[in-house]
Amino acid sequence: MEEGYKKNLLKRIITSIVIILPIVATILFANIWIFSILISIICLLAMIEWIKNKFNKIFLGFLLILNFGFWSIYFISLGISKGFNEFEVYFQYGLIIFNTALFDTFAFIIGSKFGETYIVKKISPNKTLEGLVGGLLASLFFSILLMYTQDYSYLIVIYFILGGFFAFIGDLLISYFKRLSGTKDTGAILPGHGGILDRIDSHLLATPLLIIISIVMFTI
Repeated sequence: MEEGYKKNLLKRIITSIVIILPIVATILFANIWIFSILISIICLLAMIEWIKNKFNKIFLGFLLILNFGFWSIYFISLGISKGFNEFEVYFQYGLIIFNTALFDTFAFIIGSKFGETYIVKKISPNKTLEGLVGGLLASLFFSILLMYTQDYSYLIVIYFILGGFFAFIGDLLISYFKRLSGTKDTGAILPGHGGILDRIDSHLLATPLLIIISIVMFTI
């Protein structure tokens, strides 16, 4: 079991790096067209997986996925149109994505190693309280690091912990639909992660929420 865990973790890490590279490249090039195309492809593949897996409530699924795509592209477009430094706008978006990925990774690691208290076993048998706490602590430490190195307000702590919690809810929501259709993974395109939908499930609620909060904070 220990060997299987290590192999799966290694696959997840390698796949995460492969996924992150084009996102990092997009941030470095700071090109709205490349970014929009990348997000659109991700959303399209996720919607195809939703249909192929015969999940219930196609309208809700498409709404969740397109909502993620819309707010992602809108956030970048709005930031640039308002005259903010392009790199900083992409960097802020990258922080939102990274926080969710960080939460997801540590929730998986802590939950796999120390998880004993199952939260919603009927929906997702691997979700544990220990994993949730581990993920939230990762978001906490990340936000504290930003607060002291990037001169952010203490509100960044609440901001990213909230993001971590909604990452958990998003993951749980997709797990619910997978449970209903008897699906373990939505696809096999990403080794160690399953399908595109398996990879972005945590981002579907967390990303739009944090983007909306960011826009409100910039506006007032």
